Amino acid sequence: MRVRREALRSSFWLASAIVVPLAIVLAFGLTALERGTKLDLGLFGLSDQASARAVLQTIATATVSVAGLSFSVTLVALTLAAQQLSPRVLRTFRSDRIAQVTLAGFLGTFAYSLVVLARLGQITGPRVPELSVGLAIVFALAAFGGFVAFIGDIVKAVQASTVIRRIAADAHQAIDGRHPRTVGAPPDDPGKAERQVRERIAAGRRWELRTRRAGYLTHVDASLVERAAQAGVLVVQRVAVGDLLVTGQLLAEVIGEGDDTPPLNELCATFRLGQERTLAADVAFPVRQLADIALRALSPGVNDPTTAENAMGSLADTVVRVAGDEPVSAVRVDAGQTPRLHARPTSLDELVHLGFEQVRHAAPDPLMAAQLISLLEEIARASRDAGSPSEEAARQLALFRSER
Repeated sequence: MRVRREALRSSFWLASAIVVPLAIVLAFGLTALERGTKLDLGLFGLSDQASARAVLQTIATATVSVAGLSFSVTLVALTLAAQQLSPRVLRTFRSDRIAQVTLAGFLGTFAYSLVVLARLGQITGPRVPELSVGLAIVFALAAFGGFVAFIGDIVKAVQASTVIRRIAADAHQAIDGRHPRTVGAPPDDPGKAERQVRERIAAGRRWELRTRRAGYLTHVDASLVERAAQAGVLVVQRVAVGDLLVTGQLLAEVIGEGDDTPPLNELCATFRLGQERTLAADVAFPVRQLADIALRALSPGVNDPTTAENAMGSLADTVVRVAGDEPVSAVRVDAGQTPRLHARPTSLDELVHLGFEQVRHAAPDPLMAAQLISLLEEIARASRDAGSPSEEAARQLALFRSER
């Protein structure tokens, strides 16, 4: 469900797909109403249908032209962001609500004006459908007001600080729903559950679940635990959410006790693959985005240490939040407390390595290196305070100090 919401939130078509049909229905309804009644509002002083037709033609032409301009402005902003920051940050622009609503407003106004224009001939006599035409004028004014807000939003959105802030906000949401929190339930006794998992892996019969196509592992469906319980098996996940998989790669192993083959196709279907990573359960994705921004900023062609510092500060804050977050048990159990999934969550050390390894090699500036050392020390402190010291943070610190 969270993956679907994320896909809808980052789609340009959803708002337009809702607004345009509503605008068409409204246009048909108002023109039908005015054909059967004699409304004389006297708001815009339209004397005949010829003047009304001219107004509607102007609105339709202007709105569809500015809608095309909005697309052009958006594409330029996306191109600049991909070049200056990272191609992975394009998702934050696709989910911009102001851009989606502005496009929907222009397309809806165009569709409404076009339908009213087509139905003018059905209104007999010289009478002007003032309500329908007046509403088209109001819609046009509102759409152009939205366009002004859209331009201001785009100017702000291409700033590196805005992109970094949005990615950091996405990261905080991803921490709350990171894998495997949304799959099954944690065991009441984690130690006992881990022992049960080890015993079943050692003594049980194995089947393999392999991918049928290439793609990113976006999430594991919550129905996996229920299906594994019905089959009486334990599923041992072998790849992490967010990993890019090739066709035929091992997803998981199914551990059973009998000779009957479990429903492997049904179990395999609970591992959902997509063409791009999502934030629904993948906390490593925003860490990767922020590291990419820092790497691009530290490149000789860009040379923007301020942006690199901001990106790495937000990255460190995300890792510190993960370190201080309540631990997520890799074992997920059914209603009877029987282990049904041994998940493969992304560990704290993996996040530290992902965020700092490449940046460490790209940071020759002593001031930038000192900033990274300070951030790593904060991560090490937070992990110690949480009772799970990060070995990778200590390793990165040692490498930084030995290289300087």
